[in-house]
Amino acid sequence: MPTTLRRLRRLYLLPAIALASACDEGITIQPDVLAGSYAATSFLVTQTGQPTVDVLARGGSLTINIAANDSITGLLVLPTGVPGTAAGTADMKGKLVRRSDGTFQFDQTESTFVESLVWQQFTDALVSTSLLVNTQFQVTLRK
Repeated sequence: MPTTLRRLRRLYLLPAIALASACDEGITIQPDVLAGSYAATSFLVTQTGQPTVDVLARGGSLTINIAANDSITGLLVLPTGVPGTAAGTADMKGKLVRRSDGTFQFDQTESTFVESLVWQQFTDALVSTSLLVNTQFQVTLRK
């Protein structure tokens, strides 16, 4: 009887072994690549007690290009009327910093609020929902 049980147990493994060998070369899981060109598709700023400002609707923009070596370039364009900021443009040149908690920050040559924002990576997107002093920034950058 023990020999028969051992043989039956081996038979249970056959479908799993066949499936594993059939899928071995056909399926691969690749991590999302961080490097690429991103543009803001959503850019909202809310100062405590004030209405939310849609930066993109007012003519603003944010573009970030991340190279394979984590260097960054890009441009921030802010229109007038964005709370907590001054209108104008800023160069996004700098370096992407990977934080120990799996999030990211931009270390820029030109100091802006963008370098204080904390970003999370999603498929083809970087998203920040950061509160700085009394101002909430909600920004989505998409490839």
